[in-house]
Amino acid sequence: MYSDAQVAGWKKVTDAVHQAGGKIFAQLWHVGRVSHHVLQPNGGTPVSSSAIQAEGVKVFVDVEGRGPENGVGEMMQHDMPRALRTDEIPAIVNDYAQAARNAIAAGFDGIELHGANGYLINQFIDSQANLRDDEYGGSLHNRLRFMREVVAAVSAAIGKERRGHSPGAADHPDGLS
Repeated sequence: MYSDAQVAGWKKVTDAVHQAGGKIFAQLWHVGRVSHHVLQPNGGTPVSSSAIQAEGVKVFVDVEGRGPENGVGEMMQHDMPRALRTDEIPAIVNDYAQAARNAIAAGFDGIELHGANGYLINQFIDSQANLRDDEYGGSLHNRLRFMREVVAAVSAAIGKERRGHSPGAADHPDGLS
């Protein structure tokens, strides 16, 4: 959730939920390596913990410029990602914190960090997707560093009582060695 238009749009939804007596949380995630350059800002290369392409995964790409809401597009193989440089990681962590602030501004009661199913947080944790040899790779302690940084930044931004997290350890049991 990164634009004022998204905040305004979601505010209508959260207001309706609250008027009906409900609570609502936003799930925040970053697809990381499972993307296509046409879906990236300025046509950039998707990013991940390491430059390893996920197998057997396709993404929906609007190939004719008319928008997926019209059902125009196709499932395509995602691009080979590039490994995030260590100096780029703090900006991604900050993006999560800003998205959390935006979610609260939009009226969400809290957020859940999606750390499962092969999304970016999970890509750092999974030893099969993370072949880094720096402070974000190698040992499980190091592979959990990105998640810990995101959790800390989001907690500082909106309060830990408004933050949940869905870990992905069961998603890749062979990848968490």
